[in-house]
Amino acid sequence: MMAPVYQHPDGHEITVGYGLLTACTSEGTAVSLPIGLAGLRDVAAKLLALADAGAAERAGAELGHDLLAELLALRGSTQADALRPVHDKLQALHKLEHFDAAAGGFAVALVPVLVLGIANIPNVEGCK
Repeated sequence: MMAPVYQHPDGHEITVGYGLLTACTSEGTAVSLPIGLAGLRDVAAKLLALADAGAAERAGAELGHDLLAELLALRGSTQADALRPVHDKLQALHKLEHFDAAAGGFAVALVPVLVLGIANIPNVEGCK
């Protein structure tokens, strides 16, 4: 028996049955690969890990965006005031699971802003 394990709204489908993992496009093109129970467990574990890492990346990006919003609101404040949210967000980032993925999301949120800011630092006589 072929049991659907994923159905995309556009009609793509992944099914498992008769020792095969089958991916089918909405146009009907199918590719089947032989797979046993151990292979299914391995694929499932890897898919769960990818989903968890993706969630961690999004959580890291959210922390980065929140930090940018807080720093923007603190414009004109002292450096000490600005360092508090930086410290808080880095502490929160450190606590997230899948730290590498979370840090990547955090960096994706911050790096473009930093690059833009560095590119627009005014030249001051005597400073390079």
